[in-house]
Amino acid sequence: MIIQHNLLGANSRRNLDKNKGKIQKSLEKLSSGYRINRSADDAAGLAISEGLRLIIQGTEQAERNVMDGVGLIRTADGAMEEISAMLQRGYQLSAQAANSTYNETSRSAMQAELDELRDEIGRITENTEFNGIPLLKSDVGQSSGSAVIGPQTGLPAWVKTGASLASGQQVETYETTESYNIIDTSNNTVVGSGTQTVKHAAASIDFSALTPANKSELLEKGGKGFYNTCFTCDNHYSIKFVPGTGSSFKQDGSHYIYEIGIDNVNTGEDLVNAIVDGVGGKGAQGIPGSPLSHYTKFVPDATDKNVLWIYDNRSSEPSSAYTPPVQSPQTVSWTSWTGAGAGTGSTNAQTHRGSGKFGSGIAYAPGSIIPIKGDLTLQIGPSEEETLQIILPGTHEKLLGISDVSVLTQKLANDSMGKFEKAIRYLNEERGRMGSYQNRLEHTHRSLGVNHENLSSAESRIRDTDMAKELMEYTKEEIISQSAQFMLSQANVIPQQVLRLLA
Repeated sequence: MIIQHNLLGANSRRNLDKNKGKIQKSLEKLSSGYRINRSADDAAGLAISEGLRLIIQGTEQAERNVMDGVGLIRTADGAMEEISAMLQRGYQLSAQAANSTYNETSRSAMQAELDELRDEIGRITENTEFNGIPLLKSDVGQSSGSAVIGPQTGLPAWVKTGASLASGQQVETYETTESYNIIDTSNNTVVGSGTQTVKHAAASIDFSALTPANKSELLEKGGKGFYNTCFTCDNHYSIKFVPGTGSSFKQDGSHYIYEIGIDNVNTGEDLVNAIVDGVGGKGAQGIPGSPLSHYTKFVPDATDKNVLWIYDNRSSEPSSAYTPPVQSPQTVSWTSWTGAGAGTGSTNAQTHRGSGKFGSGIAYAPGSIIPIKGDLTLQIGPSEEETLQIILPGTHEKLLGISDVSVLTQKLANDSMGKFEKAIRYLNEERGRMGSYQNRLEHTHRSLGVNHENLSSAESRIRDTDMAKELMEYTKEEIISQSAQFMLSQANVIPQQVLRLLA
Protein backbone atom coordinates (compact mmCIF):
# COMPACT_ATOMS: atom_id res chain seq x y z
CA MET A 1 0.00 0.00 0.00
CA ILE A 2 1.25 3.45 -0.95
CA ILE A 3 0.20 6.98 -0.07
CA GLN A 4 2.51 9.18 -2.24
CA HIS A 5 0.57 8.38 -5.44
CA ASN A 6 -3.15 7.76 -5.64
CA LEU A 7 -3.02 5.70 -8.83
CA LEU A 8 -6.62 4.56 -8.59
CA GLY A 9 -7.76 8.15 -8.24
CA ALA A 10 -5.63 9.32 -11.15
CA ASN A 11 -7.07 6.58 -13.35
CA SER A 12 -10.61 7.42 -12.39
CA ARG A 13 -9.98 11.13 -12.94
CA ARG A 14 -8.51 10.48 -16.40
CA ASN A 15 -11.52 8.42 -17.43
CA LEU A 16 -13.84 11.06 -15.99
CA ASP A 17 -12.12 13.82 -18.05
CA LYS A 18 -12.31 11.70 -21.17
CA ASN A 19 -16.00 11.10 -20.62
CA LYS A 20 -16.59 14.82 -20.03
CA GLY A 21 -14.90 15.54 -23.40
CA LYS A 22 -17.14 13.05 -25.17
CA ILE A 23 -20.22 14.49 -23.45
CA GLN A 24 -19.16 17.99 -24.53
CA LYS A 25 -18.78 16.93 -28.17
CA SER A 26 -22.07 15.05 -28.04
CA LEU A 27 -23.84 18.11 -26.64
CA GLU A 28 -22.26 20.23 -29.39
CA LYS A 29 -23.55 17.87 -32.11
CA LEU A 30 -27.01 17.69 -30.52
CA SER A 31 -27.30 21.47 -30.10
CA SER A 32 -25.96 22.40 -33.58
CA GLY A 33 -27.47 19.53 -35.54
CA TYR A 34 -24.12 18.98 -37.32
CA ARG A 35 -21.93 15.93 -36.98
CA ILE A 36 -18.95 17.98 -38.24
CA ASN A 37 -18.49 21.31 -36.46
CA ARG A 38 -14.75 21.69 -36.99
CA SER A 39 -12.17 20.07 -39.23
CA ALA A 40 -10.91 17.85 -36.38
CA ASP A 41 -14.30 16.12 -36.23
CA ASP A 42 -13.79 14.61 -39.71
CA ALA A 43 -11.15 16.22 -41.91
CA ALA A 44 -11.99 14.24 -45.07
CA GLY A 45 -15.72 14.57 -44.51
CA LEU A 46 -15.40 18.33 -44.03
CA ALA A 47 -13.52 18.73 -47.32
CA ILE A 48 -16.15 16.74 -49.21
CA SER A 49 -18.98 18.56 -47.47
CA GLU A 50 -17.58 22.02 -48.25
CA GLY A 51 -17.18 21.05 -51.91
CA LEU A 52 -20.77 19.89 -52.03
CA ARG A 53 -21.93 23.07 -50.31
CA LEU A 54 -20.23 25.15 -53.02
CA ILE A 55 -22.05 23.24 -55.73
CA ILE A 56 -25.34 23.44 -53.84
CA GLN A 57 -25.09 27.21 -53.45
CA GLY A 58 -24.23 27.57 -57.13
CA THR A 59 -27.17 25.37 -58.06
CA GLU A 60 -29.54 27.45 -55.90
CA GLN A 61 -28.42 30.64 -57.64
CA ALA A 62 -28.60 28.97 -61.05
CA GLU A 63 -32.24 28.08 -60.35
CA ARG A 64 -32.95 31.75 -59.66
CA ASN A 65 -30.99 32.77 -62.76
CA VAL A 66 -32.98 30.41 -64.93
CA MET A 67 -36.29 31.76 -63.71
CA ASP A 68 -35.05 35.31 -64.29
CA GLY A 69 -34.23 34.24 -67.84
CA VAL A 70 -37.70 32.76 -68.27
CA GLY A 71 -39.21 36.03 -67.08
CA LEU A 72 -37.08 37.97 -69.58
CA ILE A 73 -38.13 35.71 -72.45
CA ARG A 74 -41.80 35.91 -71.50
CA THR A 75 -41.56 39.70 -71.49
CA ALA A 76 -40.03 39.73 -74.97
CA ASP A 77 -42.54 37.20 -76.29
CA GLY A 78 -45.47 39.17 -74.94
CA ALA A 79 -44.29 42.26 -76.80
CA MET A 80 -43.67 40.28 -80.00
CA GLU A 81 -47.17 38.82 -79.75
CA GLU A 82 -48.63 42.29 -79.97
CA ILE A 83 -46.26 43.22 -82.80
CA SER A 84 -47.41 40.09 -84.61
CA ALA A 85 -51.02 41.20 -84.26
CA MET A 86 -50.14 44.59 -85.76
CA LEU A 87 -48.29 42.95 -88.65
CA GLN A 88 -51.35 40.81 -89.29
CA ARG A 89 -53.46 43.96 -89.37
CA GLY A 90 -50.97 45.59 -91.73
CA TYR A 91 -51.20 42.60 -94.05
CA GLN A 92 -54.98 42.79 -93.93
CA LEU A 93 -54.93 46.51 -94.81
CA SER A 94 -52.52 45.86 -97.67
CA ALA A 95 -54.73 43.10 -99.03
CA GLN A 96 -57.74 45.39 -98.73
CA ALA A 97 -55.98 48.24 -100.53
CA ALA A 98 -54.82 45.88 -103.28
CA ASN A 99 -58.46 45.64 -104.37
CA SER A 100 -59.47 48.04 -107.14
CA THR A 101 -62.68 49.07 -105.41
CA TYR A 102 -61.01 51.78 -103.30
CA ASN A 103 -60.28 55.35 -104.29
CA GLU A 104 -57.42 57.62 -103.18
CA THR A 105 -59.34 58.89 -100.14
CA SER A 106 -59.95 55.35 -98.90
CA ARG A 107 -56.32 54.40 -99.50
CA SER A 108 -55.13 57.47 -97.61
CA ALA A 109 -57.23 56.44 -94.61
CA MET A 110 -55.71 52.96 -94.78
CA GLN A 111 -52.23 54.45 -95.06
CA ALA A 112 -52.86 56.57 -91.96
CA GLU A 113 -53.72 53.47 -89.96
CA LEU A 114 -50.71 51.67 -91.42
CA ASP A 115 -48.42 54.51 -90.35
CA GLU A 116 -49.81 54.38 -86.83
CA LEU A 117 -49.24 50.63 -86.68
CA ARG A 118 -45.66 51.06 -87.84
CA ASP A 119 -45.03 53.81 -85.27
CA GLU A 120 -46.43 51.64 -82.50
CA ILE A 121 -44.20 48.76 -83.54
CA GLY A 122 -41.27 51.15 -83.25
CA ARG A 123 -42.40 52.35 -79.83
CA ILE A 124 -42.77 48.81 -78.51
CA THR A 125 -39.35 47.94 -79.94
CA GLU A 126 -37.72 50.90 -78.24
CA ASN A 127 -39.41 50.56 -74.86
CA THR A 128 -39.68 46.83 -74.17
CA GLU A 129 -37.18 46.22 -71.35
CA PHE A 130 -36.41 43.79 -68.55
CA ASN A 131 -34.58 45.31 -65.60
CA GLY A 132 -33.36 48.10 -67.87
CA ILE A 133 -32.18 45.71 -70.61
CA PRO A 134 -33.73 46.41 -74.03
CA LEU A 135 -35.19 43.18 -75.40
CA LEU A 136 -36.23 43.98 -78.97
CA LYS A 137 -33.71 46.61 -80.04
CA SER A 138 -31.18 43.87 -80.75
CA ASP A 139 -28.24 46.00 -79.64
CA VAL A 140 -27.22 44.71 -76.21
CA GLY A 141 -24.46 42.36 -75.19
CA GLN A 142 -20.87 42.17 -76.29
CA SER A 143 -21.66 42.22 -80.01
CA SER A 144 -23.63 45.47 -80.11
CA GLY A 145 -22.89 47.85 -82.93
CA SER A 146 -23.89 48.70 -86.47
CA ALA A 147 -23.19 46.47 -89.41
CA VAL A 148 -23.00 48.15 -92.79
CA ILE A 149 -22.49 46.85 -96.29
CA GLY A 150 -20.62 48.72 -99.00
CA PRO A 151 -17.25 50.44 -99.36
CA GLN A 152 -16.05 52.04 -96.15
CA THR A 153 -12.85 53.40 -94.76
CA GLY A 154 -11.89 50.20 -93.03
CA LEU A 155 -8.21 49.83 -93.90
CA PRO A 156 -5.31 52.28 -93.68
CA ALA A 157 -4.06 53.89 -96.88
CA TRP A 158 -0.82 51.89 -96.77
CA VAL A 159 -2.72 48.60 -97.10
CA LYS A 160 -2.75 47.61 -100.77
CA THR A 161 -5.95 45.94 -101.92
CA GLY A 162 -6.94 44.26 -105.16
CA ALA A 163 -9.30 46.04 -107.50
CA SER A 164 -12.26 43.98 -106.36
CA LEU A 165 -11.79 44.81 -102.68
CA ALA A 166 -10.90 48.46 -103.23
CA SER A 167 -14.04 49.14 -105.25
CA GLY A 168 -16.40 46.89 -103.33
CA GLN A 169 -16.75 44.82 -106.49
CA GLN A 170 -19.85 42.72 -106.74
CA VAL A 171 -20.79 39.90 -109.11
CA GLU A 172 -24.21 38.34 -109.53
CA THR A 173 -24.80 35.05 -111.31
CA TYR A 174 -27.94 33.85 -113.04
CA GLU A 175 -27.88 30.26 -114.25
CA THR A 176 -30.12 28.91 -117.02
CA THR A 177 -29.92 25.87 -119.27
CA GLU A 178 -28.90 27.84 -122.34
CA SER A 179 -27.10 31.01 -121.35
CA TYR A 180 -25.49 32.88 -118.53
CA ASN A 181 -25.48 36.50 -117.44
CA ILE A 182 -22.78 38.08 -115.31
CA ILE A 183 -23.45 41.62 -114.12
CA ASP A 184 -20.50 43.54 -112.68
CA THR A 185 -20.42 46.80 -110.72
CA SER A 186 -20.40 48.78 -113.96
CA ASN A 187 -23.67 47.12 -114.96
CA ASN A 188 -21.96 45.47 -117.91
CA THR A 189 -23.66 42.24 -118.94
CA VAL A 190 -21.81 39.40 -120.65
CA VAL A 191 -23.97 36.81 -122.39
CA GLY A 192 -22.64 33.46 -123.56
CA SER A 193 -23.96 30.17 -124.85
CA GLY A 194 -24.32 27.03 -122.77
CA THR A 195 -25.01 26.76 -119.08
CA GLN A 196 -22.45 28.70 -117.07
CA THR A 197 -22.00 29.85 -113.52
CA VAL A 198 -19.47 31.82 -111.53
CA LYS A 199 -17.15 29.29 -109.97
CA HIS A 200 -14.55 31.61 -108.61
CA ALA A 201 -14.30 35.09 -107.13
CA ALA A 202 -11.41 36.49 -105.10
CA ALA A 203 -9.91 39.61 -103.59
CA SER A 204 -6.41 40.24 -102.25
CA ILE A 205 -4.97 42.38 -99.46
CA ASP A 206 -1.27 43.18 -99.24
CA PHE A 207 -0.05 43.85 -95.67
CA SER A 208 3.65 44.01 -96.55
CA ALA A 209 3.93 47.61 -95.31
CA LEU A 210 2.75 46.67 -91.80
CA THR A 211 5.20 47.64 -89.02
CA PRO A 212 4.85 47.88 -85.22
CA ALA A 213 4.80 51.66 -85.62
CA ASN A 214 1.79 51.83 -87.95
CA LYS A 215 -0.29 48.80 -86.95
CA SER A 216 -2.33 50.99 -84.59
CA GLU A 217 -3.93 52.47 -87.71
CA LEU A 218 -5.70 49.14 -88.18
CA LEU A 219 -7.67 49.89 -85.01
CA GLU A 220 -8.27 53.57 -85.66
CA LYS A 221 -10.35 53.15 -88.80
CA GLY A 222 -14.10 53.13 -88.39
CA GLY A 223 -14.62 49.88 -90.27
CA LYS A 224 -11.77 48.12 -88.46
CA GLY A 225 -11.32 45.49 -91.11
CA PHE A 226 -12.85 44.09 -94.24
CA TYR A 227 -15.68 41.87 -95.35
CA ASN A 228 -16.62 39.26 -97.90
CA THR A 229 -20.12 38.19 -98.84
CA CYS A 230 -20.30 34.69 -100.28
CA PHE A 231 -20.80 34.57 -104.05
CA THR A 232 -22.65 31.26 -104.11
CA CYS A 233 -24.33 31.24 -100.72
CA ASP A 234 -26.08 33.67 -98.37
CA ASN A 235 -23.31 34.10 -95.79
CA HIS A 236 -21.44 37.24 -94.83
CA TYR A 237 -17.97 37.33 -93.29
CA SER A 238 -16.44 40.22 -91.37
CA ILE A 239 -12.86 40.46 -90.12
CA LYS A 240 -12.33 43.01 -87.36
CA PHE A 241 -9.00 43.98 -85.83
CA VAL A 242 -9.12 44.42 -82.06
CA PRO A 243 -6.65 44.85 -79.16
CA GLY A 244 -5.55 41.58 -77.61
CA THR A 245 -3.68 38.41 -78.41
CA GLY A 246 -6.41 35.91 -79.23
CA SER A 247 -9.29 35.68 -81.63
CA SER A 248 -13.02 35.28 -81.13
CA PHE A 249 -15.91 34.23 -83.29
CA LYS A 250 -19.55 35.17 -83.27
CA GLN A 251 -22.36 34.07 -85.54
CA ASP A 252 -25.38 36.24 -86.12
CA GLY A 253 -27.60 34.24 -88.44
CA SER A 254 -25.71 34.14 -91.72
CA HIS A 255 -23.26 36.80 -90.56
CA TYR A 256 -19.93 35.43 -89.31
CA ILE A 257 -17.87 37.94 -87.34
CA TYR A 258 -14.23 37.21 -86.53
CA GLU A 259 -12.31 39.47 -84.15
CA ILE A 260 -8.55 39.17 -84.60
CA GLY A 261 -6.25 40.35 -81.80
CA ILE A 262 -3.18 42.14 -83.14
CA ASP A 263 -1.06 42.75 -80.02
CA ASN A 264 1.48 40.12 -81.13
CA VAL A 265 1.33 41.13 -84.78
CA ASN A 266 4.39 42.98 -86.09
CA THR A 267 4.62 42.07 -89.78
CA GLY A 268 2.27 41.49 -92.66
CA GLU A 269 2.92 37.76 -92.49
CA ASP A 270 2.03 37.80 -88.76
CA LEU A 271 -1.27 39.47 -89.55
CA VAL A 272 -2.09 37.10 -92.41
CA ASN A 273 -1.36 34.11 -90.17
CA ALA A 274 -3.46 35.61 -87.35
CA ILE A 275 -6.41 36.02 -89.73
CA VAL A 276 -6.07 32.52 -91.15
CA ASP A 277 -5.82 30.99 -87.66
CA GLY A 278 -8.67 33.15 -86.36
CA VAL A 279 -11.12 31.94 -89.02
CA GLY A 280 -10.40 28.29 -88.33
CA GLY A 281 -6.88 27.59 -89.50
CA LYS A 282 -5.64 25.97 -92.67
CA GLY A 283 -6.61 22.49 -91.53
CA ALA A 284 -10.29 23.43 -91.11
CA GLN A 285 -10.67 24.64 -94.69
CA GLY A 286 -11.36 21.41 -96.54
CA ILE A 287 -12.75 20.78 -99.99
CA PRO A 288 -16.53 21.33 -100.15
CA GLY A 289 -18.78 18.33 -100.51
CA SER A 290 -20.78 19.81 -103.40
CA PRO A 291 -20.63 22.86 -105.67
CA LEU A 292 -23.34 24.57 -103.63
CA SER A 293 -21.91 23.86 -100.19
CA HIS A 294 -20.58 26.88 -98.34
CA TYR A 295 -16.96 27.55 -99.08
CA THR A 296 -15.10 30.76 -98.37
CA LYS A 297 -11.37 30.64 -97.73
CA PHE A 298 -8.87 32.99 -96.17
CA VAL A 299 -5.35 31.87 -97.10
CA PRO A 300 -1.92 33.40 -97.74
CA ASP A 301 -0.61 33.96 -101.23
CA ALA A 302 1.44 31.05 -102.55
CA THR A 303 4.52 33.23 -103.14
CA ASP A 304 4.13 36.28 -100.87
CA LYS A 305 3.09 35.47 -97.29
CA ASN A 306 2.28 39.15 -96.67
CA VAL A 307 -0.66 38.88 -99.06
CA LEU A 308 -4.02 37.49 -97.95
CA TRP A 309 -6.53 36.10 -100.44
CA ILE A 310 -10.24 35.85 -99.70
CA TYR A 311 -12.16 33.81 -102.23
CA ASP A 312 -15.03 31.51 -103.07
CA ASN A 313 -14.10 28.62 -105.31
CA ARG A 314 -16.21 25.68 -106.41
CA SER A 315 -13.75 24.23 -108.93
CA SER A 316 -10.53 23.22 -107.19
CA GLU A 317 -9.08 24.16 -103.82
CA PRO A 318 -5.44 24.43 -102.76
CA SER A 319 -4.94 23.24 -99.21
CA SER A 320 -2.94 26.06 -97.66
CA ALA A 321 -1.91 28.68 -100.23
CA TYR A 322 -3.49 30.39 -103.17
CA THR A 323 -2.36 31.21 -106.71
CA PRO A 324 -4.62 33.66 -108.57
CA PRO A 325 -5.90 32.42 -111.95
CA VAL A 326 -3.92 33.69 -114.92
CA GLN A 327 -7.06 34.21 -117.02
CA SER A 328 -8.58 36.60 -114.49
CA PRO A 329 -7.01 40.06 -114.50
CA GLN A 330 -9.98 41.39 -112.48
CA THR A 331 -9.80 38.41 -110.09
CA VAL A 332 -13.17 37.11 -111.23
CA SER A 333 -13.53 34.21 -113.67
CA TRP A 334 -16.22 31.77 -114.75
CA THR A 335 -16.21 28.25 -116.16
CA SER A 336 -18.92 25.93 -117.43
CA TRP A 337 -20.05 22.97 -115.37
CA THR A 338 -19.40 19.54 -116.86
CA GLY A 339 -19.97 15.99 -115.69
CA ALA A 340 -21.32 12.57 -116.46
CA GLY A 341 -24.99 12.36 -117.24
CA ALA A 342 -25.31 15.92 -118.48
CA GLY A 343 -26.67 16.38 -121.98
CA THR A 344 -25.28 18.68 -124.62
CA GLY A 345 -25.76 22.32 -123.71
CA SER A 346 -27.01 21.53 -120.21
CA THR A 347 -25.51 21.12 -116.77
CA ASN A 348 -25.66 18.61 -113.92
CA ALA A 349 -25.24 21.33 -111.29
CA GLN A 350 -28.16 22.55 -109.25
CA THR A 351 -29.58 25.92 -110.17
CA HIS A 352 -28.37 28.58 -107.79
CA ARG A 353 -28.53 32.33 -107.95
CA GLY A 354 -26.20 34.24 -105.73
CA SER A 355 -24.23 37.42 -105.36
CA GLY A 356 -21.08 38.35 -103.55
CA LYS A 357 -19.09 41.38 -102.66
CA PHE A 358 -15.72 42.39 -101.25
CA GLY A 359 -15.01 45.59 -99.40
CA SER A 360 -13.42 47.24 -96.39
CA GLY A 361 -15.55 47.53 -93.28
CA ILE A 362 -18.29 45.12 -92.21
CA ALA A 363 -21.00 43.45 -94.28
CA TYR A 364 -24.55 42.55 -93.42
CA ALA A 365 -27.36 43.30 -95.85
CA PRO A 366 -27.54 45.45 -99.01
CA GLY A 367 -28.32 49.06 -98.31
CA SER A 368 -28.97 48.56 -94.64
CA ILE A 369 -27.54 49.85 -91.40
CA ILE A 370 -28.81 47.38 -88.85
CA PRO A 371 -27.66 46.80 -85.27
CA ILE A 372 -26.04 43.40 -84.95
CA LYS A 373 -28.12 41.13 -82.77
CA GLY A 374 -27.01 41.33 -79.18
CA ASP A 375 -26.82 38.40 -76.87
CA LEU A 376 -27.17 37.72 -73.18
CA THR A 377 -25.41 35.07 -71.16
CA LEU A 378 -27.35 33.16 -68.53
CA GLN A 379 -25.43 31.26 -65.86
CA ILE A 380 -27.55 28.12 -65.72
CA GLY A 381 -25.32 25.87 -63.62
CA PRO A 382 -22.85 25.90 -60.74
CA SER A 383 -19.74 25.69 -62.94
CA GLU A 384 -18.18 28.35 -65.12
CA GLU A 385 -18.88 26.66 -68.45
CA GLU A 386 -22.59 26.05 -67.75
CA THR A 387 -23.96 29.04 -69.61
CA LEU A 388 -26.62 29.68 -72.21
CA GLN A 389 -26.31 32.34 -74.88
CA ILE A 390 -29.63 33.98 -75.68
CA ILE A 391 -29.69 35.91 -78.94
CA LEU A 392 -32.29 38.60 -78.48
CA PRO A 393 -34.70 39.29 -81.33
CA GLY A 394 -34.85 42.51 -83.27
CA THR A 395 -38.08 44.11 -84.42
CA HIS A 396 -36.71 47.26 -86.04
CA GLU A 397 -38.55 48.41 -89.15
CA LYS A 398 -35.52 47.58 -91.27
CA LEU A 399 -35.23 44.10 -89.84
CA LEU A 400 -38.93 43.53 -90.42
CA GLY A 401 -38.68 45.09 -93.87
CA ILE A 402 -41.70 47.37 -93.41
CA SER A 403 -40.00 50.76 -93.23
CA ASP A 404 -41.37 51.79 -96.63
CA VAL A 405 -44.70 49.97 -96.85
CA SER A 406 -47.41 51.92 -98.60
CA VAL A 407 -50.97 51.28 -99.79
CA LEU A 408 -51.46 54.55 -101.64
CA THR A 409 -51.61 52.71 -104.96
CA GLN A 410 -52.73 49.22 -105.89
CA LYS A 411 -49.21 48.20 -106.93
CA LEU A 412 -47.69 49.50 -103.69
CA ALA A 413 -50.35 47.65 -101.75
CA ASN A 414 -49.47 44.43 -103.58
CA ASP A 415 -45.81 44.97 -102.74
CA SER A 416 -46.69 45.68 -99.10
CA MET A 417 -48.56 42.39 -98.85
CA GLY A 418 -45.34 40.56 -99.67
CA LYS A 419 -43.35 42.65 -97.20
CA PHE A 420 -45.80 42.04 -94.38
CA GLU A 421 -45.87 38.35 -95.20
CA LYS A 422 -42.08 38.19 -94.92
CA ALA A 423 -42.15 40.24 -91.71
CA ILE A 424 -44.71 37.90 -90.16
CA ARG A 425 -42.64 34.89 -91.18
CA TYR A 426 -39.51 36.47 -89.69
CA LEU A 427 -41.28 37.36 -86.45
CA ASN A 428 -42.74 33.86 -86.14
CA GLU A 429 -39.25 32.41 -86.47
CA GLU A 430 -37.96 34.76 -83.78
CA ARG A 431 -40.84 33.91 -81.46
CA GLY A 432 -40.26 30.23 -82.10
CA ARG A 433 -36.61 30.63 -81.17
CA MET A 434 -37.49 32.48 -77.98
CA GLY A 435 -40.06 29.79 -77.15
CA SER A 436 -37.36 27.18 -77.60
CA TYR A 437 -35.17 29.07 -75.15
CA GLN A 438 -38.02 29.15 -72.62
CA ASN A 439 -38.76 25.44 -72.98
CA ARG A 440 -35.08 24.64 -72.54
CA LEU A 441 -34.82 26.85 -69.46
CA GLU A 442 -37.88 25.26 -67.89
CA HIS A 443 -36.34 21.82 -68.38
CA THR A 444 -33.09 23.20 -66.98
CA HIS A 445 -34.91 24.52 -63.91
CA ARG A 446 -36.46 21.13 -63.21
CA SER A 447 -33.11 19.43 -63.67
CA LEU A 448 -31.44 21.89 -61.30
CA GLY A 449 -34.16 21.20 -58.73
CA VAL A 450 -33.43 17.46 -58.87
CA ASN A 451 -29.68 18.10 -58.64
CA HIS A 452 -30.19 20.43 -55.70
CA GLU A 453 -32.21 17.81 -53.85
CA ASN A 454 -29.71 15.02 -54.47
CA LEU A 455 -26.68 17.14 -53.62
CA SER A 456 -28.32 18.37 -50.41
CA SER A 457 -29.11 14.78 -49.45
CA ALA A 458 -25.51 13.73 -50.04
CA GLU A 459 -24.16 16.68 -48.05
CA SER A 460 -26.62 16.00 -45.23
CA ARG A 461 -25.49 12.39 -44.87
CA ILE A 462 -21.92 13.58 -44.44
CA ARG A 463 -22.42 16.60 -42.20
CA ASP A 464 -25.70 16.37 -40.31
CA THR A 465 -26.14 14.71 -36.91
CA ASP A 466 -28.09 11.50 -36.62
CA MET A 467 -30.07 12.68 -33.60
CA ALA A 468 -31.28 9.22 -32.45
CA LYS A 469 -27.80 7.76 -32.61
CA GLU A 470 -26.23 10.79 -30.93
CA LEU A 471 -28.79 10.76 -28.10
CA MET A 472 -27.94 7.15 -27.50
CA GLU A 473 -24.24 8.03 -27.36
CA TYR A 474 -24.95 10.96 -25.02
CA THR A 475 -26.92 8.79 -22.63
CA LYS A 476 -24.16 6.18 -22.59
CA GLU A 477 -21.43 8.76 -21.91
CA GLU A 478 -23.54 10.38 -19.18
CA ILE A 479 -23.91 7.05 -17.38
CA ILE A 480 -20.20 6.34 -17.74
CA SER A 481 -19.42 9.79 -16.38
CA GLN A 482 -21.57 9.19 -13.31
CA SER A 483 -19.89 5.85 -12.81
CA ALA A 484 -16.43 7.48 -13.10
CA GLN A 485 -17.39 10.06 -10.47
CA PHE A 486 -18.47 7.34 -8.08
CA MET A 487 -15.28 5.33 -8.70
CA LEU A 488 -13.19 8.47 -8.13
CA SER A 489 -14.78 8.91 -4.71
CA GLN A 490 -14.04 5.25 -3.93
CA ALA A 491 -10.43 5.68 -5.10
CA ASN A 492 -10.00 8.46 -2.55
CA VAL A 493 -11.37 6.26 0.25
CA ILE A 494 -9.03 3.31 -0.29
CA PRO A 495 -5.73 5.14 0.72
CA GLN A 496 -7.41 6.09 4.02
CA GLN A 497 -7.07 2.44 5.06
CA VAL A 498 -3.38 3.18 5.73
CA LEU A 499 -4.47 5.20 8.79
CA ARG A 500 -5.81 2.06 10.37
CA LEU A 501 -2.41 0.45 10.13
CA LEU A 502 -0.77 3.50 11.65
CA ALA A 503 -3.34 3.48 14.46
